[in-house]
Parts: sequence; structure tokens; C-alpha cells
Amino acid sequence: MARKDKGPAPPDWDKRYRAGFYDGPGAPHDLLVSFAGLLAGRRVLDIAMGRGTDAAYLASRGCRMTGLELSSEAIKLAREAAGLPAYPVDIVRGDASGLPFKKGSFGGVVVFFFLLREIARDIAEILEPGGILIYETFLKRQNEADRRRNPAFLLDDGELLSLFPGFETIHYEEGAHDRPGKVRITAQLVARKA
Repeated sequence: MARKDKGPAPPDWDKRYRAGFYDGPGAPHDLLVSFAGLLAGRRVLDIAMGRGTDAAYLASRGCRMTGLELSSEAIKLAREAAGLPAYPVDIVRGDASGLPFKKGSFGGVVVFFFLLREIARDIAEILEPGGILIYETFLKRQNEADRRRNPAFLLDDGELLSLFPGFETIHYEEGAHDRPGKVRITAQLVARKA
């Protein structure tokens, strides 16, 4: 599943991880905690897993986890994290623009604060029927709240729902969500593949 349109150049992820750009509270995302029960016992893929916090959390709850991450620095940090040795996570170093998985490989997919619109169809295809998608990322309105981000990687209002047609919506919300020290203006989607 190769990415056709390269679009804007992505940031230097390794440099950002080395600089501590993604340091944070180290807790799993609130949306994931709220809906993790839907993923229990499933094989789950965490796309752009970063430091592996969400993957370790789901592994601790009995999910068979695979984390996909492009940054070798993020993978190093994830492997050093206290949770990963105790809770096994298969880590695949790879570019999400070409998801290296077969159709129907996963019972769940989680994506947080990562957006490549062109792989939405690929994400849907790697989910098995009845599979659960948990997705949260920034809306374009985030640029009004804090630093400027590339609008190519931000969603229009209502857009996240449109990226996954035919999915049964379990939860959808757009708006401001507080995280320690930050306000995030996001779209949240929890949905089941038909």
C-alpha cells in the first residue's frame, strides 16, 4: 500500500524526539483509556506509536500489540520505557505512508496525533470486519490556540468521519480537550468496521 502523493515534507522525527519535543506526562491518551475495553483480547496496531505509551497500556490490558514507528529515536525511547519489557509489544520500524500489513490483519487500530489522509483506506483495509478504530488528531482550529502547525496535517471540522465511510460510529466529538499544560482542539473518533 504505497503512498502516491508525497505532499509536504515531514519533520525530522528523530531530531524532535532527541530534543524532547514529545516529552509529556507519559500517560495513555484519555480517549484510549475510555474505550480500551472495546479492544480487549484483540490484535491491535498503534500507528505512529511514538514513545509506546498507548501500546504498553493496551498490552497491559491483554491486547496483542504491534507498534509502527518511523523514528528510530522514538523506538529507542519506547524500548527503554518501563512498561514495554513487562508488556510485550512487537515494534515495526516503518513509514505509515506504506502500511506493511495484510488486509484484515488487526482487530483494532489506534492513531493519535498523526494524519495522512491518503492512508485512511489502507487503515480500513487492515482492520478485520468488526474491528475497532480509535483515532484522535488536531483540527485546523488548533492553529488559533497555540503554535502554528502545517494545515496539511490538520483536519477540517467533520472531516475525520468522512475519512472512514461505512464505519459504525461509537463515539465522535470535536472540540477542546485539556491535557496537562495544553489545550488540544481535536476530532475524536471511535468506530467499528462493518
